[in-house]
Amino acid sequence: MGLFDPISTAETGVNVSQTWLDAISENIANQNDTAPTSQGVYQTRFVVAQPIAGQVEGTGPGSATEASIGGGVQVAGVALGSPYGVETYQPSNPLADKQGMVREANVNLGQQMTDMILAQNGYEANLTTISQAEQAYQAALGLKA
Repeated sequence: MGLFDPISTAETGVNVSQTWLDAISENIANQNDTAPTSQGVYQTRFVVAQPIAGQVEGTGPGSATEASIGGGVQVAGVALGSPYGVETYQPSNPLADKQGMVREANVNLGQQMTDMILAQNGYEANLTTISQAEQAYQAALGLKA
């Protein structure tokens, strides 16, 4: 395990949390989108994260433990929800078909708000890790002011 591994690992968490928050903000901004029933509507974004495998630096007694610690997390991609959304009856909507139906984006605001809290907590936890590691390094070097 390298000296600055905690910082680089926490940085990966910050990056994933930021991507997640960006996706959530897009979802919330487009929750009221509508489209004709003949077209697709806004597709909800879902961030897919995956672990980064740890690196084995040697064959000593601690190498297996270091490999199991991992190297952080990364964005594997962004999955999209259904383009069909939810059909609703809105006869006054200019996009409505002959039956008065339109497609609405299938964004669950309650779920988005819950996800936002989780992403924000992850972001803050990783920033705290970086800050604590920096303070520990400064104290070890005798540079703490």
